[in-house]
Amino acid sequence: MKGRIEKLKRTIDNKEIFPITISDAVYVSPEKQLRTKLAEIDAAIIAGGGSSGVDKLNDLTDVDLSVTPMDKQVLLFDQAIAKWRAGTPQSVGVAATSLDELSDVTIGSPGTDDVLTFGSDGQWKAKALPTGVGGASSPTLTYVIENSRWGIVTGVATPPYVTADYIKGDLNLLGIHNAINWAADNGYNYIVLPRGSYMFCYSGRSIEITKSNITIDFNLASAKVIYDSDNKNPFDSKVDGTDYYNYPGPRSGGPGFIIKMLGVTDTHIKNLIMVGDKMDRSFANNGELANEHTYGIMISKGSSYCTVKNCKISSFMGDQITMDSVSDYSMVEFGLGLTVNGIDRATGALIPAAGSTLTTQMFNLPTAGYNVFSVGGQGFTRQTSLFTKEFGVYYYKADNTYLGCYENKKIYTPVQIPSEAKKFRFLFYNETNVNKNMQWTLKFGLAPHHNTIENCELFNIHRGGVTLGGDYNVIQNCVFHDATGVLDRKPGFNDPTRYGINQEDSYGDSCTVRNNLFYNMFTGVLIGCFTVHIHGNYFYNCTSNAINLYSLQNAIVKDNYIYRCATGIGLMSAHLPNANVLIQGNYISNTNNAGNFNGNDSSYHLILRDNMFVDVNNISYEASDDFICERNRFQWSTYFVGVPTLTFDRVQDCAFEAKGIQRDITFKFKEIDNSSVINLKVNLSSRSNTTKGTVQFRKTVFKNSAVNNHIFSNKTRTAIYKDCKFIDTILKYGNINTPTDSAITKVIDSNFYISTLTYLFQAEHNTGFGRTDIERCNIYISNSNFLYLLSFIQQNAHSATLGITNSKVEYTGTGRLNLSYYDNSRKVGLLDFISAHNEFVNINLPSEEAGIYVGYDPQVEGFSEPSSGAWSKPQVYGNANVQAGGYLGWVCIKSGIANKIGWTASTVKTVGSQINVDSNVYQVTIGGTTGSVAPTWTTTQGSIVVDDGVTWTRVGDLAVFKSYGLISE
Repeated sequence: MKGRIEKLKRTIDNKEIFPITISDAVYVSPEKQLRTKLAEIDAAIIAGGGSSGVDKLNDLTDVDLSVTPMDKQVLLFDQAIAKWRAGTPQSVGVAATSLDELSDVTIGSPGTDDVLTFGSDGQWKAKALPTGVGGASSPTLTYVIENSRWGIVTGVATPPYVTADYIKGDLNLLGIHNAINWAADNGYNYIVLPRGSYMFCYSGRSIEITKSNITIDFNLASAKVIYDSDNKNPFDSKVDGTDYYNYPGPRSGGPGFIIKMLGVTDTHIKNLIMVGDKMDRSFANNGELANEHTYGIMISKGSSYCTVKNCKISSFMGDQITMDSVSDYSMVEFGLGLTVNGIDRATGALIPAAGSTLTTQMFNLPTAGYNVFSVGGQGFTRQTSLFTKEFGVYYYKADNTYLGCYENKKIYTPVQIPSEAKKFRFLFYNETNVNKNMQWTLKFGLAPHHNTIENCELFNIHRGGVTLGGDYNVIQNCVFHDATGVLDRKPGFNDPTRYGINQEDSYGDSCTVRNNLFYNMFTGVLIGCFTVHIHGNYFYNCTSNAINLYSLQNAIVKDNYIYRCATGIGLMSAHLPNANVLIQGNYISNTNNAGNFNGNDSSYHLILRDNMFVDVNNISYEASDDFICERNRFQWSTYFVGVPTLTFDRVQDCAFEAKGIQRDITFKFKEIDNSSVINLKVNLSSRSNTTKGTVQFRKTVFKNSAVNNHIFSNKTRTAIYKDCKFIDTILKYGNINTPTDSAITKVIDSNFYISTLTYLFQAEHNTGFGRTDIERCNIYISNSNFLYLLSFIQQNAHSATLGITNSKVEYTGTGRLNLSYYDNSRKVGLLDFISAHNEFVNINLPSEEAGIYVGYDPQVEGFSEPSSGAWSKPQVYGNANVQAGGYLGWVCIKSGIANKIGWTASTVKTVGSQINVDSNVYQVTIGGTTGSVAPTWTTTQGSIVVDDGVTWTRVGDLAVFKSYGLISE
């Protein structure tokens, strides 16, 4: 390893810190006091930009150079005086001329780029650079920016700013820019800005970082962007208008960026404190509220594997940090020359289309020699207009010799380019329109990808914190806070697109947002990305959405904590078919709208699973069987105020519970399976008030609750409970001000357990009709104070029916229970009480009241053939009064509608009423009074007959029945 050791320190202020004549070697004894001193001084320089006044060896207390050194002498440690002095090593007698002549250096057979490392045996040995110190061929070489050399000054002016202040801000940008580029060009890969306060301004200039494999350590230096909304910036070249607050902006060449990372790889920014222009703005003109044209840091032009780390950035009008979707070179809005053809994958030749495929004309690849590209959307058509979002690409040499192809490549994924390729063409699947605009962009060199923003604080935000464009990028362990104007008492951005992280203006694939904190924001995360992962974040006090999703193919939202946000998770239009969203393991508390999952299209497949909802006011799912709510827990505390509404089509394995007082809640469900409802007063409602609805509960437990199937200005609703358990739970049904529709409740194969209630069912009607049927159920009563099965509130005469059939009612307390079927004091509201084929155990039954009590089941049996309902042959209807010589019942011999009412003149008819005329059944569709003379009846199914004030519709044939099953004498 012949040669010279590198100088121990590079230059600062154009002086050598340790002007040692190192012609051949440096001898260091095991004490290493000099090396320790060097380390201390190096640390001082990094922290403060200087060497504490020590810039020569002779200034050190442990170095004695009173005797002038001679040529080729080295520093030796003299134990007698405990200092380093110039001399010749005694072991060789003369000054060494190579490293291997030194007694404490063992050269061996060094490899390329080996370095000397000092070992515990007191020997310097040639070894490869250890892993983690910059790579074997890239040792860390630090350059501390020399401020005076580059025209950089510290200090921040105070308003009102003068031209000289702006010039200083501009020169600081220029100086740092030049220093970084000089350092990178001269082999330095770790560049440090001395700590201090610096002033920047918008001048049309940025600190442009265009060098790869470097780290710029701002060393906790603070930078302030100076600004004046009401006076013209000297760098503003606009000659018209007084909207000085719009510089920089669309009328002056576009937005302004303080730092740009352009087309770099493995380049890093760290330890920067930067305050934007918002602090200085006056907002005297309302137009300034809409300004979003000043930015902090931009990552663009396909930059990759870069980081922004440990930075505090605040008070920019646009984004504090922007990762856009811009590649190094793009092809957009070019003629495709589409034809209906396929491409032979073996030869690359055009062939007749075997299916629905289109091919493009041949294109020349960019001459810059890119080895990769991707396909993205154009404008706000994020995902292109390709039906399948896939394509094939075929490569050729300059002479059209075919090289090969990639098939079924997805948009936003890298596509490699063979080194010999000069031309290419595309194949589009499931496309037939040769005039179609594919709304696509070819991104050569790719959009920014595999970049990370981490451990940063972004705050005092006007519009945005970070724009998350590009692909495979990560934002993690950051804090986003205060987009409300409270910190600086400035007004907010005058549009709802305010956010911590945004993808409204950029797009990409497979981006990750994890382990961040968001608070005092408008929207936490607005994500529109082909695929996205949002994990382990904490959101609180967001006045709009914590998380809002749109324009995506797949999203996983998992293990987030959302507290006191107006909306927990929102779902906008997917813009893609078969979009999948998994929302799992999140804790959502004290939100007005825990989930607004109305995507306004039928594209989503949404699973809401294993989440905890506490004190939420509303959750709304789209009406779709592809939206599943499963294994979630919903809980309301005693502090919650309001009546929550939950809207789902399908619910399974969920728990709903109110702590403390029993709480009102509205369920807009279609199906609920294997769930529990505890301490709630459930009001059943339909998603639509204009159509009849059905709610089905299966294998669900209700405890200390009430469930109300109540009709009020909506259509007939049927609530069906099967295999359910009711513990001290009341079932209510009723009808208020809706005379033409009914509330129907059916409980089948279920169990009731009563220990505290005094009644089990309750009816409330001021009009119309309601019915509850209990079939094949068990009712176990342990409360000795239980009074009756049916209670009433407000009652219209003869409006409620309760039927109990094929069931068991058992008193499990001591002795026997005296049971009333219904509250006799309010029985005016009761039309029928039906009790058929039941078993009563340890119960004393009341007398059967004529005109109310029905001892058979009218739905399956009666004293005459059926008079209503649709029947098909050979359905049978039982005889409730069988006796010798009679019949078992009636059998349908002609399918149709059972009816025994004929037409009568001048009779009031309500909607839904039916009559039969000449074996045809007609139903009232517009109520009123019939005429004095019968109308002419049509016999075509669905035909309309106008009968003075009544409109009839033919609904079917009249069913015909015959007696069957003669019973012998």
